[in-house]
Amino acid sequence: MPRFPLLMRMLTYLRPYWGWSAIALVGVLFSTVLSLAIPTILRDVIDIGVAQGDGNYMLFAGALVIGLGVLRGVSGFFYRYFAERTSHFAAYDLRNQMYHKVQNQSFTYHDNAQTGTLITLAISDVSEMQRFYAYGLIDGINTLLTIVGVALIMLVSSPVLAIIALLPLIPLMNESRKFAAIVDPAWKAIMDRLQTLGNRIQETALGAEVVRAFAREPHEIARFGVENERWYIDQVALVRRWAGYLPLSSFIIAFSSALVLFFGGWMEQSNFGGVSVGLIAAFNVYVLLMAMPIRFLGFVIILITQAMSSAERVFTVLDSPEKVTESPTAVRMPTMRGVVRFEDVTFQYDGVPLPALKAISFEANPGQVIALIGATGSGKSTIVNLIPRFYDVTRGRITIDGVDVREIALADLRSQIGMVLQQSLLFSATVRENIAYGSPDATEDQIIAAAKAANVHPFVSEFPEGYDTIIGERGITLSGGQKQRVAIARALLINPRILILDDSTSSVDTRTERDIREAMAVLMRGRTTFVIAQRLNSVQNADMILVLKHGEIVERGHHDELLALGGQYSEIYQLQLADQERVRREIADFSRLKRPEAKRSTEELRALLEQESSGD
Repeated sequence: MPRFPLLMRMLTYLRPYWGWSAIALVGVLFSTVLSLAIPTILRDVIDIGVAQGDGNYMLFAGALVIGLGVLRGVSGFFYRYFAERTSHFAAYDLRNQMYHKVQNQSFTYHDNAQTGTLITLAISDVSEMQRFYAYGLIDGINTLLTIVGVALIMLVSSPVLAIIALLPLIPLMNESRKFAAIVDPAWKAIMDRLQTLGNRIQETALGAEVVRAFAREPHEIARFGVENERWYIDQVALVRRWAGYLPLSSFIIAFSSALVLFFGGWMEQSNFGGVSVGLIAAFNVYVLLMAMPIRFLGFVIILITQAMSSAERVFTVLDSPEKVTESPTAVRMPTMRGVVRFEDVTFQYDGVPLPALKAISFEANPGQVIALIGATGSGKSTIVNLIPRFYDVTRGRITIDGVDVREIALADLRSQIGMVLQQSLLFSATVRENIAYGSPDATEDQIIAAAKAANVHPFVSEFPEGYDTIIGERGITLSGGQKQRVAIARALLINPRILILDDSTSSVDTRTERDIREAMAVLMRGRTTFVIAQRLNSVQNADMILVLKHGEIVERGHHDELLALGGQYSEIYQLQLADQERVRREIADFSRLKRPEAKRSTEELRALLEQESSGD
């Protein structure tokens, strides 16, 4: 993005706080004017008070300097306070916009965006913009006003001496331009390094169990150390350039002051140009008055460059298109029946050459259970992700109660779809807050009723704090089965018309699976339910089983119908359930015959059955 339009866009965030910005600007103007007045008073003290022996003027000048100092302090307070206040409100707005944008982005965006990058943008990059509003902008204006004001006063007072004094500033300005050109790419590289560090921390924090399981802590520490060292080296290189800029500015100021003393003294002695001793002293003060702004110029350049680099990154996120948006003519559907139809649906992920789904068509009605099975990557999760519009179809359409999901208000659509995923995320909050996450206005009785229906109440009642127990980040304090049952209670509480169960019992033991199925049986009553499962014993009783392969429905029907076909479903059945049914027949035979010579007891067979059911 070009620099000037980028700067103008950054300034638009000050528009809501124009009153505070105006106060800060007026404070800067007053502070600068008051500062410029003091050298003029010093000139008159020397030329009038000292040279003419006017003691009354010297007393007046002293009182005037004190008064100006007090006024300058007051104006300085106002411009600093309101500049800071405005900067923090602008940063507040930016962070809210960032969070709102990320929350409203489709899954397509999150498939490619890294969490650590988004965290860095929302915190570090926005903080750089805040520093620009508070210091780079307001102090940049102060620096510019001081340099221009001093130059004008010096030119009016003595053009010749002013040119002599200001001549050394030309190479300094050129050096400042070079410094700015170096800082811009350097700071971009630094922020990229910081982004990499954020991604590394986020990745290893989420994968802490894997890191420790494979004893890879030294490797991860070393890898982080390499990235951290690169970031450190880039930072030090930038500081070195800035440190080299400061002595140059100090030397130029000292050289300018020496020129004023040498040529000013000669001009006063030669009675040339009306130069007086007081004017020479005033010029030296003016040169010294320029010293701080000129030295600060490098800092201002860094602040502006950093802020513009950060703003470019932030605006890239804010300008990223939202692929799943609510139609301006969206239909309100606060109450759905739950009739779901896929009509010749094809879907293709961004950047993937082949479609994930091809010409998918089926209908699901309230009270029905639709089971989706197939190998990994066959399109099962993609189908259920299209129903709540986590993605939009590429071709075809999906309707609920005859209305295209793209024409339904997103809040109405998603509030009536309950999801229980394979790895259900719980938040670092109380059990009560997690259950009521989708229905924050639910009463205590409603929360407990949902918990009881999902078999959550028994184990929660054993906690010392009950429903006020803090679960911990990602539900770390609960077992896998307990987390799943809390997720089921959360889905049950919103009373969804459409229910999606995405392989929600694949990672638990047999006993826990039984408890979860009992809870899900309550949850599924009267709803349109989609079940994704790897185990066929989870879907045998489904009203319709869809067998997917490479994004296509290759078989559909009831369990018995699909077995009779002898196709892919039958093959999966033979691999998974044939041995289990053989074991069940053996249990029945042993129980009926009660043969004492049996080598395995009924209890042993039951244990074997449970072991096979759990996939061991």
